[in-house]
Amino acid sequence: MVNGMEVECLEKILLTSRIFANIKEALDYAKKNNYYGIELYLNKMRLMLNPQKAEEFFNELNQYPELYFSFHFPTSDVEIGHKNKFYAETSLKYLMMYIDFLRPWLTRQKYRPIFTMHIGANSIPMELLNWETSKDNLKKLGQYVSKANGCLHLENLKMGWTAQPKKLIDLVKYAGVNITFDSGHAASSPLVLEGKISIVEYINQLKPFIRYVHLYAYETLNEGRHMPPKTWVEIEDIWRSIKSIKEIRGITLELITLPELENTYNLLKKHSNI
Repeated sequence: MVNGMEVECLEKILLTSRIFANIKEALDYAKKNNYYGIELYLNKMRLMLNPQKAEEFFNELNQYPELYFSFHFPTSDVEIGHKNKFYAETSLKYLMMYIDFLRPWLTRQKYRPIFTMHIGANSIPMELLNWETSKDNLKKLGQYVSKANGCLHLENLKMGWTAQPKKLIDLVKYAGVNITFDSGHAASSPLVLEGKISIVEYINQLKPFIRYVHLYAYETLNEGRHMPPKTWVEIEDIWRSIKSIKEIRGITLELITLPELENTYNLLKKHSNI
């Protein structure tokens, strides 16, 4: 399924490992329910320095050759654009370390796994970040990921620089990376909430750089909870816009409970003939 085969957008649905207690549970569920693959959520799971443990992890993934894998870098304790140079440099090296851990597995893949990351995570005030540091470290990380047979993607968030299409495009163009479009973050961004642009217009501005998608209805402003669509109308226009981007390599249903994942997957199957 993954190795060289062109797959239509409707078939590129992934789930996030964050829902499951362990990776084996996520792998079995994805295979049983015919998902395209899994986005491995590294905020919840950590990779081990012990080479033997790393090899055990790789072997576990290798038992599911029909699944496509992408990765979401840690965000809770990382900020490569921080104005404190020590924090920024430490964050950059920390993420590079993850690539080093995964390099033996990455270089054996016949595709280039996507790594999604944040700049300005957890609604950190933008005055604590530095624009030039953000650009330079994003470029360095993008090059590092690419040399290991991966692809770095920067995600739009609901607040900050990456919530503004022009600034997000400036960052990814400078760094030579692509975009993971997060529909829930876009829906909860000031630009959309204040009616300055629609989500479809938001997508259209980012379209040349979107290669991966996080799909859900919206993110709550206070708790940061990802909310599922209750009806097809909530995501119909978003889905139509996503379908028009032929270069998209995967769409993660980024929900946080299994019932919400299943309901959203069933909604898509009902209306999109997955």
